[in-house]
Amino acid sequence: MSSRLLSLLFASTLLCPAIAAAVTLKPEQRLRADGDFSGKKPGKTAVDLSGLACMPSATGTLRCLVINDEGSFAQFAQIAENRVTPGATVPLIGDKPSEATLGTPPSGICKEAGAFAELDGEAVTFSAGAFYVAGSHGCSRNKGEFRLSAFHLARLKVDEAGTPSGKIELTYRLSDMLRQAGDAAPYFGKALNDENGMNLEGVAVTGPILWAGLRAPSLAGKAFLVGAPVDALFAPGNAPATVVPTVVTIPAERDRGIRDLAALPDGRLLALVGPAAEQALPYSLLLVDPIKPEGTRLLGDLPERPGLKAEAVTILGQRGGRLDVIVGYDGAKNGGFERYRLQLP
Repeated sequence: MSSRLLSLLFASTLLCPAIAAAVTLKPEQRLRADGDFSGKKPGKTAVDLSGLACMPSATGTLRCLVINDEGSFAQFAQIAENRVTPGATVPLIGDKPSEATLGTPPSGICKEAGAFAELDGEAVTFSAGAFYVAGSHGCSRNKGEFRLSAFHLARLKVDEAGTPSGKIELTYRLSDMLRQAGDAAPYFGKALNDENGMNLEGVAVTGPILWAGLRAPSLAGKAFLVGAPVDALFAPGNAPATVVPTVVTIPAERDRGIRDLAALPDGRLLALVGPAAEQALPYSLLLVDPIKPEGTRLLGDLPERPGLKAEAVTILGQRGGRLDVIVGYDGAKNGGFERYRLQLP
């Protein structure tokens, strides 16, 4: 092979890193669950965990929050060494809309009206003394119904020990941002499986910005990040947000979108990407700089787990060029959490 052709191949890898040949990652270990996470029905073990976020810790024992996409609550957890221990549950929304919710409820979307039901919680992150939990902000999967309960962003403030402090804050204003999400905006309020409709599955906070990672739409091999100022999302009152969001596209391959996000200390994001709908496609980990998305780098593909969907990723720590992370699975009892060690480029 000529040196000219080698140079072109190397350059194409840099320009399109997310479609370069991937290495299949191997887990360092599987975490053991000391107890069961709560499922949708009382007394049932969760098999549909969809998000995990942890507070930074200098002791090696982490205080975390887990979200379940079939309920209206979150659940605390503790991670130490190779064990994850479920803790107390925290109700996020009730069985009807709260008048204290900030902003204005979205309307006029989805195929038909549905009941106020579960949060459909898909994402959780921690930043500056608070956990943030997001509903899917999408129509129901089976019938394409509008359920207002899924269009909430919740903020749960905690003290240094991870104990809740103050009331849970709820806002509808992330919907206002998503309605202005550039090329993705027309897909807000459309059905996921039939119309590539918008669906949120990851959140992360870097500085003053909350990034929403969209599972769908997936357009021309690109996935979407929508950046919204935290202060605008949680401003007092019921006025809708008028701030124009920052919209970033990243290379993710055709029919793949963001299934979760985690923030690095330097402002970059670890993105878990996978099928935008139900396509038989691999799940992968990407390193994304929202300021320079063209430099997105593929860190590797996750091993195939038949019947399971990789839907949670959180960063445990970083040492030099190595990143210690946990990946969790929807469809696995208690999340099936696995620890990975990634080499940063």
